[in-house]
Amino acid sequence: MKRLRDHHSPELFDPWEHLGPKRRRLLELSWAGVFREYLLAHLPVSELASGFSDRRGRPSKDLTVALGALILQQLHDLTDQQTTEAVALNLAWHYALDIRHEPDAYLCERTLRNYRNRLLELGLDEVLFRGLTDQLIEKVGIDTTRQRLDSTTVQSAIRGLTRLGILVEAASKFLRELKRKCPTEYSDVDSDMLRKYVERTGDGCFANTRPGESKRRLPEAAQDVFLLVKQFQDSDAAALESYQLLHRVFHEQCEVTDDPDEPVAIRPPRSSGCDGVISPADPDARYNKHKGTGYLVQIMETFVEDDSPGEPVDDEESRPSPPDLITHVSVDPLTMHDQDALAPALDDTDSRHISPQELLADSHYGSTECLETGESHNVKIISPAQTAKGAKQGKLTLEDYVLDDEGRVMRCPAGHAPVETSVADIRLQVLFDPIVCGACADKDRCPTAAVGRSSPRYQYTHERVQYRARRLHETSDEFRDRYRWRAGVEATMSRFKHQMGMAHLRIRGMKKVTFTALLRALGLNIHRVAAWKRAIARA
Repeated sequence: MKRLRDHHSPELFDPWEHLGPKRRRLLELSWAGVFREYLLAHLPVSELASGFSDRRGRPSKDLTVALGALILQQLHDLTDQQTTEAVALNLAWHYALDIRHEPDAYLCERTLRNYRNRLLELGLDEVLFRGLTDQLIEKVGIDTTRQRLDSTTVQSAIRGLTRLGILVEAASKFLRELKRKCPTEYSDVDSDMLRKYVERTGDGCFANTRPGESKRRLPEAAQDVFLLVKQFQDSDAAALESYQLLHRVFHEQCEVTDDPDEPVAIRPPRSSGCDGVISPADPDARYNKHKGTGYLVQIMETFVEDDSPGEPVDDEESRPSPPDLITHVSVDPLTMHDQDALAPALDDTDSRHISPQELLADSHYGSTECLETGESHNVKIISPAQTAKGAKQGKLTLEDYVLDDEGRVMRCPAGHAPVETSVADIRLQVLFDPIVCGACADKDRCPTAAVGRSSPRYQYTHERVQYRARRLHETSDEFRDRYRWRAGVEATMSRFKHQMGMAHLRIRGMKKVTFTALLRALGLNIHRVAAWKRAIARA
């Protein structure tokens, strides 16, 4: 039976009067005051209450307290045990959650886990972040017309595994689940297989394998996994999640051959791809050559241009600038490119009526497709183009040439005029005098090439001309003055990962990582609003 206490109507007598004015003011200017004043009344308790009866069953905990405790747990990066202690003993938590009754001040760890699982089943993590962030934006009066976007990598609680380790852990995970859920099928497993993968004792146990022996023992593990997959493929065990994972790992790392002596062969490492399982403990985690392992988190936030506030003229101008608030968070596979996350981010903010008019981002969001996506959402994307091919190697590029308004080359970097220029629908072409090019000091750096032609030529597309105009504009003071505000998002990423604890997670899986990222971004917003309120009080 659900229990919903009234946290909207004021009490006849102030239950917090005993704190005194000084302690009461400290609470009001802290994160507890922000949560109580702006967010407590807007928690989606009705969605959480849908799974409880109005009349039957044992009374639940106050759903407002339970839901609020889950948010505050992520705000402070606490374990379940620390959270239950805070609900019972911490005065700031009592004030933030409006705990006025003795039964509401106790949550056991199992109850906390049950409510969290229920929240994940209903997908309320996104509802919490979006709804409560929108409340903060409205209450504080945040201008969302200027925002910035960036991404960072977070790693779940997994350890790095070799290919041998992946096969061994997948087999071990399957056999442990088989023992719990299908004891009859488990009794049919070879005893030597159980000794190596479940008990992990005796000779031949993979736990004692030295790093130098991994390559030699990999075919042995592959053969064992193949036997398990083949043995249970037509049984009830095939429906187990761990069996499907075992089947997937086997086909990612191995392949079946026609050789009766060696029916299983190890795939070459390069043929596995980045979408493969890197840890059976977290099948959703991915590998990226440049970013490592884990998940990709996209963050969009507002910003205020306030580096030169000057001397205040009146009381209104002396107020501190509004805080930068995170407006969008998404967790994606690490194999996803940043440019593919732009459209979902703009769709999200647009649906909540907090869409930016100007969005700053790095060069990963600066492709032509991204600019077109921004135009379709009426958003101006301010992002540098990718560095031209050859520029990092010291080669000359189209940016070094002099072009007319139609994109024709008028002068090469050495100042020589072309012999002939032509413009087609797809590309443009320019021809130079071979004698002049042969005597040029920059001929080894020049992109012209006389392949099958009597004259050196240079071909480029109309899109390449547009990129040239963008790159030249990026060197102007106007662009640099506008784009310099993007750097502030790096500080947000640092606080998100280190202050909010996203750099060291204790959970695994896409759902749980998404839940944690959303609520900790909300927690960072609460901290920033609290700091803003304290700055106003000091002004």
